[in-house]
Amino acid sequence: MLRYEGAECPYCHQILRDGDDITVCPQCGAPYHRECAKKAGGCVLTQLHNEGRQWQKVSRPGEKTIDGLAQLRCSRCGTLNQPGAKVCEICGTPLDNQQPDEGNASSGPAGFNGAGQREPHQGGWNQPSWQQGAPGMPPFQMPFDPFVNPMGGLDPEEPIDGIPAKEVAVYVKQNTPYFLPKFKAFLGKQEGGKKRTLSWNWAAFLLDTYYLFYRKMYGLGVVVMVLSLLLSIPSLLMSFDSLMTVIDAESTLVTDLGISPEKLLILYNMCSFLSFAMKATLASLSNRLYAAHALKDIHHIRKEKGDSPEYYTALSSKGGVSLLSVAIALAVTAAASVISSMVFLQYIGI
Repeated sequence: MLRYEGAECPYCHQILRDGDDITVCPQCGAPYHRECAKKAGGCVLTQLHNEGRQWQKVSRPGEKTIDGLAQLRCSRCGTLNQPGAKVCEICGTPLDNQQPDEGNASSGPAGFNGAGQREPHQGGWNQPSWQQGAPGMPPFQMPFDPFVNPMGGLDPEEPIDGIPAKEVAVYVKQNTPYFLPKFKAFLGKQEGGKKRTLSWNWAAFLLDTYYLFYRKMYGLGVVVMVLSLLLSIPSLLMSFDSLMTVIDAESTLVTDLGISPEKLLILYNMCSFLSFAMKATLASLSNRLYAAHALKDIHHIRKEKGDSPEYYTALSSKGGVSLLSVAIALAVTAAASVISSMVFLQYIGI
Protein backbone atom coordinates (compact mmCIF):
# COMPACT_ATOMS: atom_id res chain seq x y z
CA MET A 1 0.00 0.00 0.00
CA LEU A 2 2.86 2.40 0.69
CA ARG A 3 3.67 2.42 -3.01
CA TYR A 4 0.17 3.58 -3.95
CA GLU A 5 -0.75 5.84 -1.01
CA GLY A 6 -1.29 9.39 -2.25
CA ALA A 7 -1.73 8.31 -5.87
CA GLU A 8 -4.98 8.71 -7.82
CA CYS A 9 -7.46 6.04 -8.75
CA PRO A 10 -7.66 6.40 -12.58
CA TYR A 11 -11.41 5.71 -12.48
CA CYS A 12 -12.86 7.96 -9.74
CA HIS A 13 -9.83 10.30 -9.53
CA GLN A 14 -9.86 10.15 -5.74
CA ILE A 15 -6.68 9.85 -3.71
CA LEU A 16 -5.80 6.33 -2.59
CA ARG A 17 -5.32 6.27 1.15
CA ASP A 18 -4.01 3.80 3.70
CA GLY A 19 -6.71 1.25 4.47
CA ASP A 20 -8.44 1.48 1.08
CA ASP A 21 -9.32 -1.83 -0.60
CA ILE A 22 -7.04 -1.69 -3.65
CA THR A 23 -6.53 -3.89 -6.67
CA VAL A 24 -3.96 -3.45 -9.44
CA CYS A 25 -4.11 -3.81 -13.22
CA PRO A 26 -1.91 -6.82 -14.03
CA GLN A 27 -0.86 -5.29 -17.37
CA CYS A 28 0.24 -1.75 -16.50
CA GLY A 29 0.24 -1.84 -12.71
CA ALA A 30 -2.26 1.00 -12.22
CA PRO A 31 -3.97 0.87 -8.77
CA TYR A 32 -7.76 1.13 -8.40
CA HIS A 33 -10.27 1.04 -5.62
CA ARG A 34 -11.68 -2.47 -5.82
CA GLU A 35 -15.20 -1.11 -6.37
CA CYS A 36 -13.95 1.24 -9.10
CA ALA A 37 -12.28 -1.67 -10.86
CA LYS A 38 -15.58 -3.53 -10.90
CA LYS A 39 -17.46 -0.50 -12.20
CA ALA A 40 -14.90 0.30 -14.89
CA GLY A 41 -14.87 -3.27 -16.17
CA GLY A 42 -11.27 -2.89 -17.19
CA CYS A 43 -8.27 -0.61 -16.97
CA VAL A 44 -9.11 2.79 -18.44
CA LEU A 45 -5.46 3.60 -19.22
CA THR A 46 -5.60 1.91 -22.62
CA GLN A 47 -2.91 4.10 -24.15
CA LEU A 48 -0.40 2.80 -21.63
CA HIS A 49 -1.30 -0.74 -22.69
CA ASN A 50 -1.01 0.06 -26.39
CA GLU A 51 2.41 1.64 -25.91
CA GLY A 52 3.62 -1.12 -23.57
CA ARG A 53 4.34 1.36 -20.77
CA GLN A 54 3.83 0.93 -17.04
CA TRP A 55 1.81 3.12 -14.73
CA GLN A 56 3.80 5.69 -12.78
CA LYS A 57 2.65 7.27 -9.56
CA VAL A 58 1.62 10.92 -10.06
CA SER A 59 0.33 12.95 -7.15
CA ARG A 60 -2.56 15.29 -7.75
CA PRO A 61 -1.27 18.85 -8.30
CA GLY A 62 -2.05 21.30 -5.57
CA GLU A 63 -3.55 18.74 -3.17
CA LYS A 64 -1.15 19.61 -0.36
CA THR A 65 -1.14 23.33 -1.06
CA ILE A 66 -4.91 23.75 -1.13
CA ASP A 67 -6.49 21.71 1.68
CA GLY A 68 -8.41 18.54 2.38
CA LEU A 69 -11.40 19.86 0.45
CA ALA A 70 -9.64 19.60 -2.91
CA GLN A 71 -12.70 18.00 -4.52
CA LEU A 72 -14.74 21.17 -3.99
CA ARG A 73 -11.97 23.76 -4.06
CA CYS A 74 -11.25 25.12 -7.53
CA SER A 75 -7.73 24.30 -8.70
CA ARG A 76 -7.50 27.62 -10.53
CA CYS A 77 -8.90 30.31 -8.25
CA GLY A 78 -9.20 28.45 -4.96
CA THR A 79 -12.92 29.04 -4.47
CA LEU A 80 -14.55 26.53 -2.11
CA ASN A 81 -17.71 25.53 -3.98
CA GLN A 82 -20.94 24.01 -2.75
CA PRO A 83 -21.23 20.18 -2.60
CA GLY A 84 -22.36 18.78 -5.94
CA ALA A 85 -21.03 21.70 -8.00
CA LYS A 86 -19.61 20.62 -11.37
CA VAL A 87 -17.77 23.82 -12.26
CA CYS A 88 -16.35 26.64 -10.17
CA GLU A 89 -18.96 29.30 -9.49
CA ILE A 90 -16.36 32.07 -9.90
CA CYS A 91 -14.14 31.12 -12.85
CA GLY A 92 -15.96 28.14 -14.42
CA THR A 93 -13.06 25.68 -14.15
CA PRO A 94 -14.32 22.06 -14.00
CA LEU A 95 -14.10 20.61 -10.50
CA ASP A 96 -12.46 17.27 -9.78
CA ASN A 97 -15.49 15.80 -8.00
CA GLN A 98 -17.27 14.04 -10.83
CA GLN A 99 -18.01 10.35 -10.42
CA PRO A 100 -18.19 8.09 -13.49
CA ASP A 101 -21.61 7.11 -14.71
CA GLU A 102 -22.20 3.41 -14.07
CA GLY A 103 -24.62 3.38 -16.97
CA ASN A 104 -21.80 4.21 -19.35
CA ALA A 105 -19.88 1.00 -18.69
CA SER A 106 -19.99 -0.39 -22.19
CA SER A 107 -17.67 -0.98 -25.10
CA GLY A 108 -14.45 -0.80 -23.14
CA PRO A 109 -11.24 -2.81 -22.75
CA ALA A 110 -10.90 -6.16 -21.14
CA GLY A 111 -11.04 -6.02 -17.36
CA PHE A 112 -9.64 -7.77 -14.37
CA ASN A 113 -11.14 -9.16 -11.21
CA GLY A 114 -10.33 -8.61 -7.56
CA ALA A 115 -7.70 -11.32 -7.68
CA GLY A 116 -5.85 -9.49 -10.39
CA GLN A 117 -6.87 -11.93 -13.12
CA ARG A 118 -7.97 -10.82 -16.56
CA GLU A 119 -11.66 -10.97 -17.31
CA PRO A 120 -13.46 -11.03 -20.65
CA HIS A 121 -14.17 -7.76 -22.42
CA GLN A 122 -16.98 -6.07 -20.41
CA GLY A 123 -17.06 -2.50 -21.43
CA GLY A 124 -15.55 0.85 -21.03
CA TRP A 125 -16.57 4.13 -19.77
CA ASN A 126 -17.33 7.44 -21.43
CA GLN A 127 -15.26 9.81 -19.40
CA PRO A 128 -16.05 13.52 -19.96
CA SER A 129 -13.52 15.09 -22.32
CA TRP A 130 -12.54 17.77 -19.82
CA GLN A 131 -11.76 15.14 -17.19
CA GLN A 132 -9.64 12.89 -19.38
CA GLY A 133 -5.94 13.54 -19.46
CA ALA A 134 -2.82 11.77 -20.51
CA PRO A 135 -2.71 8.15 -19.42
CA GLY A 136 -1.61 7.89 -15.82
CA MET A 137 -2.03 11.63 -15.33
CA PRO A 138 -4.62 13.45 -13.21
CA PRO A 139 -7.65 14.98 -14.96
CA PHE A 140 -7.36 18.42 -16.49
CA GLN A 141 -6.74 21.09 -13.91
CA MET A 142 -5.23 24.55 -14.15
CA PRO A 143 -2.43 24.83 -11.54
CA PHE A 144 -3.40 26.67 -8.40
CA ASP A 145 -1.38 29.86 -8.10
CA PRO A 146 -2.14 32.08 -5.09
CA PHE A 147 -0.59 35.10 -6.80
CA VAL A 148 -2.11 34.91 -10.29
CA ASN A 149 -5.79 34.00 -10.18
CA PRO A 150 -9.19 35.69 -10.55
CA MET A 151 -9.07 36.72 -6.88
CA GLY A 152 -5.82 38.65 -7.36
CA GLY A 153 -4.08 36.49 -4.76
CA LEU A 154 -6.84 36.73 -2.14
CA ASP A 155 -8.50 33.69 -0.65
CA PRO A 156 -12.06 33.51 -2.06
CA GLU A 157 -13.41 33.40 1.50
CA GLU A 158 -11.23 36.29 2.71
CA PRO A 159 -13.44 39.18 3.87
CA ILE A 160 -13.30 42.63 2.31
CA ASP A 161 -15.26 44.96 4.57
CA GLY A 162 -17.05 41.89 5.91
CA ILE A 163 -17.87 40.52 2.44
CA PRO A 164 -16.17 37.37 1.06
CA ALA A 165 -13.85 38.19 -1.82
CA LYS A 166 -15.71 35.77 -4.12
CA GLU A 167 -18.92 37.82 -3.67
CA VAL A 168 -17.06 41.05 -4.44
CA ALA A 169 -15.70 39.31 -7.57
CA VAL A 170 -19.25 38.48 -8.70
CA TYR A 171 -20.11 42.20 -8.45
CA VAL A 172 -16.92 43.54 -10.07
CA LYS A 173 -16.89 40.91 -12.89
CA GLN A 174 -14.33 42.42 -15.27
CA ASN A 175 -10.71 42.75 -14.09
CA THR A 176 -11.13 41.27 -10.61
CA PRO A 177 -7.38 40.46 -10.23
CA TYR A 178 -6.73 44.20 -10.50
CA PHE A 179 -9.48 45.50 -8.24
CA LEU A 180 -9.78 43.03 -5.36
CA PRO A 181 -6.25 43.51 -3.93
CA LYS A 182 -6.77 47.27 -4.12
CA PHE A 183 -10.11 47.03 -2.31
CA LYS A 184 -8.32 45.10 0.43
CA ALA A 185 -5.50 47.65 0.59
CA PHE A 186 -7.92 50.57 0.91
CA LEU A 187 -9.29 48.97 4.08
CA GLY A 188 -5.86 48.89 5.69
CA LYS A 189 -5.44 45.10 5.49
CA GLN A 190 -2.34 44.99 3.33
CA GLU A 191 1.04 43.83 4.55
CA GLY A 192 2.36 46.07 7.31
CA GLY A 193 -1.13 47.26 8.20
CA LYS A 194 -0.74 50.49 6.23
CA LYS A 195 -3.85 51.99 4.77
CA ARG A 196 -3.66 52.83 1.10
CA THR A 197 -5.53 55.83 -0.28
CA LEU A 198 -4.20 56.59 -3.75
CA SER A 199 -3.97 54.21 -6.69
CA TRP A 200 -3.35 55.41 -10.25
CA ASN A 201 -5.79 54.25 -12.92
CA TRP A 202 -4.79 55.06 -16.50
CA ALA A 203 -8.22 54.22 -17.88
CA ALA A 204 -9.81 56.81 -15.58
CA PHE A 205 -7.17 59.38 -16.57
CA LEU A 206 -7.65 58.92 -20.31
CA LEU A 207 -11.42 58.39 -20.39
CA ASP A 208 -12.50 60.37 -17.27
CA THR A 209 -16.30 60.63 -17.34
CA TYR A 210 -16.73 57.72 -19.77
CA TYR A 211 -14.80 55.42 -17.44
CA LEU A 212 -17.13 56.33 -14.59
CA PHE A 213 -20.17 55.51 -16.69
CA TYR A 214 -18.49 52.26 -17.79
CA ARG A 215 -18.16 51.24 -14.13
CA LYS A 216 -21.75 52.35 -13.39
CA MET A 217 -20.76 55.26 -11.13
CA TYR A 218 -23.44 57.41 -12.68
CA GLY A 219 -23.69 60.19 -10.09
CA LEU A 220 -19.98 61.03 -10.15
CA GLY A 221 -19.99 60.54 -13.91
CA VAL A 222 -22.62 63.26 -14.37
CA VAL A 223 -20.69 65.66 -12.11
CA VAL A 224 -17.45 65.12 -14.01
CA MET A 225 -19.26 65.47 -17.36
CA VAL A 226 -20.77 68.83 -16.38
CA LEU A 227 -17.42 70.12 -15.10
CA SER A 228 -15.68 68.96 -18.28
CA LEU A 229 -18.22 70.77 -20.46
CA LEU A 230 -17.88 73.97 -18.44
CA LEU A 231 -14.08 73.84 -18.57
CA SER A 232 -14.21 73.38 -22.35
CA ILE A 233 -16.09 76.67 -22.92
CA PRO A 234 -12.93 78.85 -23.31
CA SER A 235 -11.56 76.39 -25.85
CA LEU A 236 -14.82 76.56 -27.83
CA LEU A 237 -14.79 80.36 -27.72
CA MET A 238 -11.26 80.46 -29.10
CA SER A 239 -12.21 78.07 -31.91
CA PHE A 240 -15.29 80.10 -32.83
CA ASP A 241 -13.28 83.31 -32.62
CA SER A 242 -10.83 81.93 -35.18
CA LEU A 243 -13.74 81.12 -37.49
CA MET A 244 -15.14 84.64 -37.06
CA THR A 245 -11.90 86.20 -38.24
CA VAL A 246 -12.08 84.08 -41.39
CA ILE A 247 -15.64 85.27 -42.07
CA ASP A 248 -15.07 88.90 -41.09
CA ALA A 249 -11.53 90.08 -40.37
CA GLU A 250 -12.78 93.22 -38.59
CA SER A 251 -15.12 91.37 -36.20
CA THR A 252 -14.22 88.83 -33.57
CA LEU A 253 -16.48 86.88 -31.29
CA VAL A 254 -14.60 87.73 -28.10
CA THR A 255 -14.74 91.45 -28.69
CA ASP A 256 -18.46 91.22 -29.47
CA LEU A 257 -18.92 89.44 -26.11
CA GLY A 258 -16.86 92.07 -24.32
CA ILE A 259 -13.89 89.77 -23.60
CA SER A 260 -10.39 90.81 -24.56
CA PRO A 261 -8.20 88.24 -26.37
CA GLU A 262 -5.67 88.44 -23.52
CA LYS A 263 -8.27 87.58 -20.88
CA LEU A 264 -9.64 84.74 -23.00
CA LEU A 265 -6.13 83.27 -23.34
CA ILE A 266 -5.64 83.43 -19.57
CA LEU A 267 -9.04 81.83 -19.05
CA TYR A 268 -8.20 79.13 -21.59
CA ASN A 269 -4.90 78.28 -19.88
CA MET A 270 -6.55 78.24 -16.47
CA CYS A 271 -9.34 75.90 -17.59
CA SER A 272 -6.85 73.63 -19.35
CA PHE A 273 -4.86 73.32 -16.13
CA LEU A 274 -8.02 72.67 -14.10
CA SER A 275 -9.13 70.05 -16.61
CA PHE A 276 -5.79 68.25 -16.36
CA ALA A 277 -5.85 68.49 -12.55
CA MET A 278 -9.37 67.05 -12.50
CA LYS A 279 -8.32 64.11 -14.69
CA ALA A 280 -5.22 63.45 -12.54
CA THR A 281 -7.27 63.61 -9.33
CA LEU A 282 -9.85 61.26 -10.80
CA ALA A 283 -7.13 58.82 -11.91
CA SER A 284 -5.65 58.83 -8.39
CA LEU A 285 -8.94 58.39 -6.55
CA SER A 286 -11.11 56.41 -8.96
CA ASN A 287 -10.11 52.99 -7.58
CA ARG A 288 -10.84 54.14 -4.04
CA LEU A 289 -14.13 55.67 -5.14
CA TYR A 290 -15.07 52.50 -7.01
CA ALA A 291 -14.27 50.39 -3.95
CA ALA A 292 -16.56 52.53 -1.79
CA HIS A 293 -19.28 52.45 -4.47
CA ALA A 294 -19.06 48.67 -4.95
CA LEU A 295 -18.98 47.75 -1.26
CA LYS A 296 -21.88 50.07 -0.50
CA ASP A 297 -23.93 48.41 -3.25
CA ILE A 298 -23.01 44.91 -2.07
CA HIS A 299 -23.94 45.67 1.55
CA HIS A 300 -27.27 47.06 0.37
CA ILE A 301 -27.98 44.00 -1.79
CA ARG A 302 -27.00 41.63 1.00
CA LYS A 303 -29.30 43.43 3.43
CA GLU A 304 -32.14 43.29 0.92
CA LYS A 305 -31.66 39.74 -0.43
CA GLY A 306 -29.96 37.98 2.49
CA ASP A 307 -28.89 34.44 1.63
CA SER A 308 -31.64 33.94 -0.93
CA PRO A 309 -30.84 32.51 -4.39
CA GLU A 310 -31.48 35.98 -5.83
CA TYR A 311 -28.46 37.40 -3.97
CA TYR A 312 -25.83 36.44 -6.56
CA THR A 313 -28.18 37.34 -9.41
CA ALA A 314 -28.63 40.83 -7.95
CA LEU A 315 -24.87 41.22 -7.46
CA SER A 316 -24.22 40.32 -11.08
CA SER A 317 -26.97 42.59 -12.38
CA LYS A 318 -26.08 45.61 -10.24
CA GLY A 319 -22.33 45.31 -10.75
CA GLY A 320 -20.14 44.75 -13.75
CA VAL A 321 -19.81 47.30 -16.51
CA SER A 322 -22.17 49.07 -18.91
CA LEU A 323 -21.26 49.84 -22.51
CA LEU A 324 -24.74 51.28 -23.03
CA SER A 325 -24.04 53.97 -20.43
CA VAL A 326 -20.83 54.87 -22.24
CA ALA A 327 -22.75 55.19 -25.50
CA ILE A 328 -25.29 57.48 -23.82
CA ALA A 329 -22.51 59.64 -22.34
CA LEU A 330 -20.89 59.94 -25.77
CA ALA A 331 -24.26 60.90 -27.28
CA VAL A 332 -24.77 63.61 -24.65
CA THR A 333 -21.29 65.03 -25.28
CA ALA A 334 -21.86 65.01 -29.02
CA ALA A 335 -25.25 66.69 -28.56
CA ALA A 336 -23.65 69.44 -26.46
CA SER A 337 -21.10 70.04 -29.22
CA VAL A 338 -23.80 70.19 -31.91
CA ILE A 339 -25.95 72.58 -29.87
CA SER A 340 -23.02 74.95 -29.25
CA SER A 341 -22.21 74.95 -32.98
CA MET A 342 -25.84 75.72 -33.85
CA VAL A 343 -25.86 78.62 -31.39
CA PHE A 344 -22.69 80.01 -32.97
CA LEU A 345 -24.07 79.67 -36.52
CA GLN A 346 -27.26 81.44 -35.44
CA TYR A 347 -25.17 84.19 -33.85
CA ILE A 348 -23.29 84.89 -37.07
CA GLY A 349 -26.48 84.68 -39.08
CA ILE A 350 -25.84 81.48 -41.02
